Amino acid sequence: MTRAIFTIAAIALLSGAAAATSPPVTFESPCECRDAHGKARLAVKSDPSTPPADASAIQAVTPSDIFSWSELDVRLTGRSHRIGIQNKWFALTGRVVAVKAETDSDLHIELQNATGDKPGIVIVEVPEKPQWCSIRETVFSWTRTRFPFHTSSAKKLNVTDPPIITVVGKAFFDIGHSLKDQSKNRRSHLPGYAAWEIHPVMKIDPAP
Repeated sequence: MTRAIFTIAAIALLSGAAAATSPPVTFESPCECRDAHGKARLAVKSDPSTPPADASAIQAVTPSDIFSWSELDVRLTGRSHRIGIQNKWFALTGRVVAVKAETDSDLHIELQNATGDKPGIVIVEVPEKPQWCSIRETVFSWTRTRFPFHTSSAKKLNVTDPPIITVVGKAFFDIGHSLKDQSKNRRSHLPGYAAWEIHPVMKIDPAP
């Protein structure tokens, strides 16, 4: 028992030391980051697929719709590919309630229903690669961010006039937020947040 406790403590200490030695991330501009780290399922999160030309292949949803989705009934790892609903396209309309610049270089946007009082906040994310540059410029235009800036954790950006937008992208289940048991809904860890995201965002438009 003592050896097991010592081993767990040693692993925790090493993990903490590794995190402490990670350099801060530098956002040089809306489209350029330096020293980003900590991205799992990179191939999925940076999937370059473009939305289908046929609008009927893209399902319109609200944050409260996605909030009601069930979690996946299979276990995923940091290398898992898209399966099931994660291959489908969605047009999510909602009001921006928060924007963060993350240490993996992604822009994290939180959306809730634009009208009514149905619960649920959905996270949508925008990668750093050149394909997403114009989208990132749009997101930063909602803020008064000055470049360059440095951060060692997710940095919340002040949105001066929160817009209502429609984002288009594929569904994504973030295993990093399910913690110990993926059969338990993420809401037990982040109350009010959907278990699903739109990641990556391939298009942002003003809400119709």
